[in-house]
Amino acid sequence: MTHRILLSVFVILLYFNLSLFAQSQAPEISPTASAAVPLEHPVYPFLEKLVALLPSHALDLHVLPVDRNQVKKILSAAKTSDLSLSRADQDLLQQYLAEFTDPQMGVPAHRGAERHFIRYEELDTQIFIDLLANQRFEFRRGNWEAGEADVSQTRAGIRMRAALSPRLLAAVDMSNILERGANDTAEVLTPGAGTPVVLSGSSAFREAVIAYFRLRLPWFEIEAGRNQLAWNISPLTQLTLARDNQPLDLIKIDRQWRRFRFTFVHANLRSQQRKFLASHRLEIMAHPRLFIGVGESVIYGNRSAEFEYLNPLMLYHAAEHLLGDKDNNTLTFDFTAFPFRGVKFYGEIFIDDLSLEFPIGTYWGNKLAYLGGLYWVQPLGWRSGELRFEYARIDPFVYTHDKSVNIYEQDSEGLGSRFGPNADRFTAQAAFQPHRDLRFVSQFSFQCKGRGDIFQAHRPEDGNAKGFLAGTTINSAFWQFAAEDQLRRDVYLKLELAWERRHNADFISGATQMQRRAAFSVRADF
Repeated sequence: MTHRILLSVFVILLYFNLSLFAQSQAPEISPTASAAVPLEHPVYPFLEKLVALLPSHALDLHVLPVDRNQVKKILSAAKTSDLSLSRADQDLLQQYLAEFTDPQMGVPAHRGAERHFIRYEELDTQIFIDLLANQRFEFRRGNWEAGEADVSQTRAGIRMRAALSPRLLAAVDMSNILERGANDTAEVLTPGAGTPVVLSGSSAFREAVIAYFRLRLPWFEIEAGRNQLAWNISPLTQLTLARDNQPLDLIKIDRQWRRFRFTFVHANLRSQQRKFLASHRLEIMAHPRLFIGVGESVIYGNRSAEFEYLNPLMLYHAAEHLLGDKDNNTLTFDFTAFPFRGVKFYGEIFIDDLSLEFPIGTYWGNKLAYLGGLYWVQPLGWRSGELRFEYARIDPFVYTHDKSVNIYEQDSEGLGSRFGPNADRFTAQAAFQPHRDLRFVSQFSFQCKGRGDIFQAHRPEDGNAKGFLAGTTINSAFWQFAAEDQLRRDVYLKLELAWERRHNADFISGATQMQRRAAFSVRADF
């Protein structure tokens, strides 16, 4: 197909530029392997703020999770730059610099360093072990499902990272989650039926496990095991790989130069059928203030892993044709521009399918998703504040496929955006950090949702029209407020309030639903 040939040529040119540039630039690769920073760590909003002020580090923040070396690199750059940070951000910078600077072998921990339950050293091995605890109470009122009025969630776990040698790292993060009040009526253990749940009386137990090895070679870093993964253009919306996804059993290759980064992942997906995800992504700092990303992903299954998809440099559009055109291949383009210090514009186009022979805006087979946003640090001189405005649209039938094994999902959950297809959403967000230990975030969203989900593929009787938001739509207004306080080092107290109003609820014209939620949580990392 013409469009696939054009897209393939474009990607080939990008790879060609990468190889040429790599020959002329000394690689920026750390000699040591470091552990990934869990996606729930509070450092992530702070890193986004710093990168908005230091665009040259954009390559460090678009593949998640970032590792400890990347975090320290961004923090160190902020420390040596004239960023005019607020007093709260200066104090936060000092705290995180201390936390992400590990003590040398045989040297006592420095002042302000991260505290650990166990620190063990022998020969060239260094091991850190932490205990985790989180208690959350959620109170729900309004039109919630029966049995979901109030929910208590208790989480306890252990986290270990071991530098077995300067280049080899092992990491394990294991948690057990106890829920009471959730509307669980049956155990879920079958792959593809949802997140595993074990029932015991009125309690539900869930497990969260991450375990992987990382080997830092002179040419690239390779990771094998189970870990989180997301393509991060915006913390609010990820069209390709969402931050909320379950951890993936994967093999990952990552290499970063001064102005380029290449990442490849092949993952086994949890499903009733044997199912895989292959994805690779090339990132380019085309200009000191312009970041460009291009990536491909493919879902395939009902057979063993394909060598064509295990090849990091293979074009998946071409590989799909070689394998009989029976898989679900997608393509994404994104950019982040930094026109002024502290301001970034970002956008993304996710192409699930495209045919230039038919109208792009109206033909159902042109399955596209769009994302655009503005993030502003220290707006109008408000040094402790942040503003964000974002719009996302997902066409009908995006993420779907006529073969169930190729649906863009894992364990009955979409791998991409959670609110599509056939939906759009506008979000405005304001954040305020008046003190190192205190952060406020308020967010308002308005969403329109039409009929259809990722499990409903196009049928002949649906016709050729895309029909974006045609017919009755569920129109939702959503507001959320969160306040988090660091009571003492690594002990956080959080309060969340949320309100949602749905018009035309359940696609019933004129029906209205109201939902209110309050949550209180305490978490600690020792």
